Amino acid sequence: MKEPGNKQAITVISVLALVSMLVGAQTLLAQRSGTVPYPPPKTNQASKPYSPPGSDNSGERRSFEGDGSVDPETRMLRRRAASELSEDFKRLRQLNLEKVVPLSSASPPDYKELSLVTGEINSRAKRIKSNSPLALKEKKGEKRVYDADAGRLGSMLPELSQLIERFLGNPVFSTASVHDDELRSTAGRDLENIIRLSDTINKIARRLIRTPARSS
Repeated sequence: MKEPGNKQAITVISVLALVSMLVGAQTLLAQRSGTVPYPPPKTNQASKPYSPPGSDNSGERRSFEGDGSVDPETRMLRRRAASELSEDFKRLRQLNLEKVVPLSSASPPDYKELSLVTGEINSRAKRIKSNSPLALKEKKGEKRVYDADAGRLGSMLPELSQLIERFLGNPVFSTASVHDDELRSTAGRDLENIIRLSDTINKIARRLIRTPARSS
């Protein structure tokens, strides 16, 4: 069993790797995915076709971060996205350990707190999906549907905790490999399930908040 300190260290390493990819390794990602890194650089030559890094259409090689090929505003947006990504990864870990895990063992849980926690998890997971320099997409046919059944809340919370842990610990965030399609797919599936499950739990919690407690 890993110590909490080791888990935190793994998360920090993962975040640093993501920030590095977003700010300093955009060329590699674009070569591997065939797409322009997020956010795409601006250009005054709107009609000029995009040339991947390393191509030589104009006799010169451009990098996304160097030799002035990226305007200051785009660099600022990428740095902000990287900062948000780092914050969201750390906060997801914190919310899971300090909120979701304790709420999972509470009977019944504090529905108001549960609503706040799952609402924040949902928002941060969506922002991670938006800011990630990696294409995190689940495979077709893998979409999981969660029913807003209050009777299943006891099993939903541990599942949400496991999804968060698995997503944050995915090796795709700390390694650079050309054979990471399956890892990206797994990360994408877990992230989508975090978004869907946190939303479902949030709906259940908000409904239970409005439900008067039965007197014995």
